[in-house]
Amino acid sequence: MIIIVIAILPISMMQQVSGEAVSLVVSTDSVSMNMNLVLQENLTALPQINAHIGPGNSTSLVQLYLQPFRDAIQRTTTGADVSSINLSITTTNSTKLWTLYENYSLTITGTNSNSRSEIASRLNFVSMNVSQPLQIGGLEYNQVGPAILLPALQAKAAAYPNLQYYIDGSNPRNAVIPEETTARFLLLDFTWIPEVSTWSGNQDILGQSTGWRFDLTAPRYNLTLGVPSPEGPLLAEYTAIYNPSMSITVPANAWVNGNTVYFDTPAPAEAIMPAIALTSLIVAIGTLILDRRIASPFRARKKR
Repeated sequence: MIIIVIAILPISMMQQVSGEAVSLVVSTDSVSMNMNLVLQENLTALPQINAHIGPGNSTSLVQLYLQPFRDAIQRTTTGADVSSINLSITTTNSTKLWTLYENYSLTITGTNSNSRSEIASRLNFVSMNVSQPLQIGGLEYNQVGPAILLPALQAKAAAYPNLQYYIDGSNPRNAVIPEETTARFLLLDFTWIPEVSTWSGNQDILGQSTGWRFDLTAPRYNLTLGVPSPEGPLLAEYTAIYNPSMSITVPANAWVNGNTVYFDTPAPAEAIMPAIALTSLIVAIGTLILDRRIASPFRARKKR
């Protein structure tokens, strides 16, 4: 009964946090990266945070929070740079369930190369790893596993010798695997992301757009701790869950090889053709109007 209850609980939690995503929009000269990451947990109490870092802050402060992403992206993609960042960190509490919201907007340059009318965009940074600890307002918002969840897990294990564990689809008998998994859990570690060419693709030929999407079949991190009573039913459940997804959009008909996305831009002749057609139409209409004006007096004289 305990195992059944623990197995059912993560499924209900998954429905609450589904939908958070990392989305990339590729343009001709840059890539816009938007990350909406959500962690839900009731193992411990988080500090109340509502912080924002962006253009309204000093340049030195913005660079302080931008630099870890620049380092992580440049480790995976040579020549890439992060030209701007908007960062928002918020925590909320509802019915003893804490939710950590992390929203990032990054503008990444130096990834695109133009060969005649074909653009190649190198997106190796989809598997970047921001590995260092990051804090704002006293809250660690990257190394949440070792800094926040692991101490709470170890405290629960020490307090309840018969604690039940459920971690990422398995039901280990002791705390070894949950602790090792939690110690490695970072919100900004995306090394588990496969090559873009393995993602699900969708091409809209008429709409001139192409997209790829990668959804996990199970949450990236899914921990449940159950405290059983002497009679068997659980006295308490403690959970933590993180379930991101990834998507890429190119406003053109595109194709992919590994982590590089290719798409064509209109050639100069293609850009001029609409103007030529419009000019020809205007000339034709003007000629027709002028012809009628010239021919009208001759028709009037002929009738007389």
